[in-house]
Amino acid sequence: MDRILAKQLYWGYYATRIYLPLSGLSRHWRRFLRHIKGKPDRFLQHTQLPEISWKDCTTRRSIKIWEHEKENGNVRISELGILSALAADCRDNTNLFEIGTFDGRTTLNLALNAPAQCTIYTLDLLPDRETVFSLAKGEEHMVDKPKSGSRYERHRVTYPAVVGKIHQLFGDSAAFDYTPYKNSCSLVFVDGSHSYDYVMSDTRAAMEMTSVGGVVIWHDYGVWEDVTRALDVLEQREGYGLRSISGTSLVYWKKPKELTGVLDHIPDTHR
Repeated sequence: MDRILAKQLYWGYYATRIYLPLSGLSRHWRRFLRHIKGKPDRFLQHTQLPEISWKDCTTRRSIKIWEHEKENGNVRISELGILSALAADCRDNTNLFEIGTFDGRTTLNLALNAPAQCTIYTLDLLPDRETVFSLAKGEEHMVDKPKSGSRYERHRVTYPAVVGKIHQLFGDSAAFDYTPYKNSCSLVFVDGSHSYDYVMSDTRAAMEMTSVGGVVIWHDYGVWEDVTRALDVLEQREGYGLRSISGTSLVYWKKPKELTGVLDHIPDTHR
């Protein structure tokens, strides 16, 4: 087996079979201790969505991961493994769309695992750009960075076929024109601004871009207060069938055949 492929598969195995169950236990234990002591933890909030196992979201068990080192603002390696498995599930010749590029670590792994003819679009906000809504406090470093997608760019020369599947887009996600991508995506990953208004706006865009049977994944549920509140409100109000993936901060939704009119209740800033 190719040495690089073996390393990718090792990190995929570690992410879902070792790190995920251990981190899941740690999160439950910390929540229990906080409850007993009566001290809230703003990074372990009370959540309302029903939980499911990552194994209920995908049949993939052989997962490849590049760039396993986590930086502040990245998904956990367990979450990266799950996203990689979902990318591998995507139908060939479909789009994957990521709202929030940051350093491109997740983008790279979506491209690595998605079928060969899939295209990965990733949208990021340029520094010093005026925004439709206010950003959440504490996320400025994810915008004020030297370059979007630096972690996939470092592989462009050595792995042109993988990185060549990635198309970098720039703009405010609340004002971006998603029309060309409507109903074309097998997977949409929502990891942009963590403010309530942006979560609502990005959710509408994601659900409209996803094709029937496609999947939307949100990041930072139970970690960022506005993300948690927005997704809980949407599920209470609309009953979409949002599910929290156990042991992670990911939320999963698979687009059904019938979704007529439901999106009318999500604020629309794109028209």
